[in-house]
Formats: sequence, C-alpha cells, structure tokens
Amino acid sequence: MAKTNKRKKPPSRKRYDEEHRTRSARLDRETNERLDKLLEGLGLSFSGYVKAHIRKDEAMIEKKAEMLASRQVDPSVEDRVRCLEDLVYYIISLGGIDTREYPPYCPHCEGQKMFRCEGRETESTIADPWVSTWKCPNCGYFINTYKRIDPKSIKWIDPDSGEYIDKPKTSARHWGKKQK
Repeated sequence: MAKTNKRKKPPSRKRYDEEHRTRSARLDRETNERLDKLLEGLGLSFSGYVKAHIRKDEAMIEKKAEMLASRQVDPSVEDRVRCLEDLVYYIISLGGIDTREYPPYCPHCEGQKMFRCEGRETESTIADPWVSTWKCPNCGYFINTYKRIDPKSIKWIDPDSGEYIDKPKTSARHWGKKQK
C-alpha cells in the first residue's frame, strides 16, 4: 500500500493564513497597468494602498453619518417644537395682551423688545398666506408659526402708521409709553 504525502502546514502558517486572508480580483490589462503606475508613483504596495483607502473611506462614512444624524431629529420632537412655537405665536398675537404696553421681548437679546412684522407662511394652504408676527431688530429672531414663516419674506410694520418700513425705530415713543 502506497502512502500519500500530504503537505502539512505548520501551526504558525495556519494562524498566519487565518489572520491574513487572501483576496483577489481580475483586472483588464489597461486597468492593471494604470494600477501599477499609481502604486509606483505613490510608493505603496497593493495591500498598503487598499489599507489606506479603507481608513480614508471609513473616516468619510463616519463624517457622513454624523452629518445625517445632525440633520435628522426625531419627528415627534420636531412636531412638538413646532406646536409650542405656534402656541406662543397665538398667545402673543391673538391672546388679548396689550402689546403696545407689554410688547414681547427677544429671548436671545437681553431686554430687547420685538416689533410687529408680516411674513409669508411657506407651508400654508390658504389663498393669502401672509400672517403677522414679532421680530427682534438686533438678532433677527422671530416668533414662528406651525406652518413656518419664510424669514426672507418678513416685512417690518410701523406701529403708528401701519405701513411697511425698512427697520423699526427703537425709541420709547413707539413702545411702552402711553401718550397723554
């Protein structure tokens, strides 16, 4: 009976092969020549080139995931914020508060009074989507509605004449002081 000689790999070679898997890909002649020139120009081996690109792509994926996560907010939280903004809008605009005597103050600018404006709601389905709101002349913060007011459409309103103006006057004569 003849013995067959099987090549036995030493345990160290088996461990090396398990930890360093071989991958192969077929390339056409032109692409292979371009890859060889690229590797020669970069001074990298093929495995070094692949490792560098994997690190680069992983970093790019992490940045993209962070960017997408920062854009997305739980819809229920977004909806709740919009509802609260709408509630504040209706309390100040229609709530029966004497806004000449007690105008709203900007939450960002300390002690800055907000002034009446008009803006166009972007998500409105009504024929005339213009609504009144309040805006800070310093930082530009305005009280938004549920249907979102376009910030670029906001026009200031003069409290005395009711006409559109470029910028409100911040004198005490217009706000807070009752004339005798």
